[in-house]
Amino acid sequence: MTDAPALLQRRFQLAEHTRTIYFATVEQHIKPEDVLKPDFWRHVASQLRPYDEIIVATDSCEWRLSLLVADVWHCGARVVELSRHDMTAEDEGGNDVADDLRVKWRGPVHRWCVVRTDGVIMRGGLDNKNTALENLAAIAQERAAVGN
Repeated sequence: MTDAPALLQRRFQLAEHTRTIYFATVEQHIKPEDVLKPDFWRHVASQLRPYDEIIVATDSCEWRLSLLVADVWHCGARVVELSRHDMTAEDEGGNDVADDLRVKWRGPVHRWCVVRTDGVIMRGGLDNKNTALENLAAIAQERAAVGN
């Protein structure tokens, strides 16, 4: 017999029974520092419990955070950052039809979009990247026809 500590059966259970995992999509102007503030969670605090996890991503796909809820009260929550990922990347190509337009994934709300370089969505809610590329080509053709 050993005196080493051992986990009791009643303290071992499926994670789904003890915590909830949420996914939050925030607008492009929201910064990672904003979501770490307790007041940021005031509208959803009543749904949260300690040990819940929250994955936060931006519509612009610039960054993604994984958070752990440490404490909750009626108008806020204290969250702890578990990980942060910078998701910005160089263009992969396929966007060479128009200099000022790009095809980008803009999160689960806007999905695939044709976006101007200033961030304005020209066409959004497209099902896949190929459809977005087709839309980009159509916009470029429309511009060429107007320019001629």
